[in-house]
Amino acid sequence: MTFPNRWDDGTDPFAPDHQVHRYDERTVIIRQSLRTNFEGPFLYLLLGDERALLLDTGTGHVPLRPLIEELAGERELVVAHTHGHGDHVGGDGEFDKPVGRSAEEVAAYFGFADWPHGVVQLDLGGRVLDVLAIPGHHASHIAVYDRATRLLLSGDSLYPGRLYVVDWPAFRASVARLGEFVAAGNPVEWVLGAHIELTTRPGRDYEMGADKHPDEHVLELRPGVLTELVDALAAAGDEPVRIERDDFIVFPV
Repeated sequence: MTFPNRWDDGTDPFAPDHQVHRYDERTVIIRQSLRTNFEGPFLYLLLGDERALLLDTGTGHVPLRPLIEELAGERELVVAHTHGHGDHVGGDGEFDKPVGRSAEEVAAYFGFADWPHGVVQLDLGGRVLDVLAIPGHHASHIAVYDRATRLLLSGDSLYPGRLYVVDWPAFRASVARLGEFVAAGNPVEWVLGAHIELTTRPGRDYEMGADKHPDEHVLELRPGVLTELVDALAAAGDEPVRIERDDFIVFPV
């Protein structure tokens, strides 16, 4: 279980549209090239015995389906999203019946009885994922925990970059629930988000819209960074405030 020495950072004009990395034989991390769009989102393909989950479809600026079909093989494909922003759902038109983008549609598909509370399971066949609702950045935002790898896929709610917060109370509550989920006996090896917006210099971000990221921060975050975010938001109180730390910037909008 490894990460690449370097993600496609937009500095190579001949880089492929997607950088594909097999974290293990059933877990694929895909980065859409910054050359194709400055968002450079990360997509995740989790393979079970019977089904595969594609989490996010990128910006839609480059074809995605042929790559996913090659990687998923004959498995039934579930196409879902960390949340409904355009850089995560842009490729939906290539796929049949992706999960909807609203909180109501996401809750109905996964079977949340009391959104955003509770944890629901998605069984891919020999691989069970836990799904948590974590609105705040976006009303339909979810996190996915993979028991097999102990990866926590956090979308735009935690990654090495600017954590844009639209609904401050919901975001604080969501991050607190994530922390409680981990503390309740769900150990996390790495937290993996959907972007990289920080440099290797602690807390230093790229300019908004930058399509070249020399000297990028690593994608993977230790679970202690989640704890740091939980504590920082708890200490911040009820009023939105910008919080700058080495591995993230809380950015109310």
